[in-house]
Amino acid sequence: MNGLVVPGRSIERTLARHAFNLVVNNDHDTYKVSLVGSSTAVKFNGRYILLCTNHQLVGVDMQQVAMLKDDGSVLVTSGGSRFYSQSSDTDAYDLVAFDFTEPVAAHPDLKKRFFNLLAAPPDTLNTNILAMLLTGFPTKKQKYELEDKNHLGIARLNVACIPDSQPADLALLRVRPDRELTISPDGMSGGSAFVIQLVNWEPHAYFAGIIVRGGTSGFYVLKAGFVIAFLNSVFEQHPSGG
Repeated sequence: MNGLVVPGRSIERTLARHAFNLVVNNDHDTYKVSLVGSSTAVKFNGRYILLCTNHQLVGVDMQQVAMLKDDGSVLVTSGGSRFYSQSSDTDAYDLVAFDFTEPVAAHPDLKKRFFNLLAAPPDTLNTNILAMLLTGFPTKKQKYELEDKNHLGIARLNVACIPDSQPADLALLRVRPDRELTISPDGMSGGSAFVIQLVNWEPHAYFAGIIVRGGTSGFYVLKAGFVIAFLNSVFEQHPSGG
């Protein structure tokens, strides 16, 4: 993965660590934050970017989207957002990128959260795909106990999947869990998708895209190539020297 050898027993933890709750600062003494689904942290062309879907942000002040430090003591808001202004029938336009480059410079311990996104996976046959790992934060697994205990119980869900079919929207890939889900995955939109596939008979892991929607029987993933095209487009006029 990105030139690194990752032991098989560590691969799930290594890939899943780039998905996070999407946190919104409420500026409230008791209900300090809201949890509005999932997000994926990537480093792209020198920028530290948090990705999610636009439909997660209905009624949300985008200037208040934030990341919690590991101990939960510091809330770091983004340095601005980018998204497509036009609407379309394709889910390729359902992305939002929050620029955390300046906040990460002030809090360098956050750097490890961001996957270094270099390229989309090489095209391959489905028979060469060993597995896909989708990671997010289902709403029903989170414990929001700020009023009673001043506590957030954050629970990540990793779902091993296999390719299922190609939807009419060519920006998407449909995948299905290799085991039936026992809880609703509502809240996993914005989470990460990685693929482990054979290249020259050896397994390699790649960023596969962003979860845009799903249910107990399957998920729709916005393919990595469309994510990269989105990032190139919205940051084209705002290059980073980082």
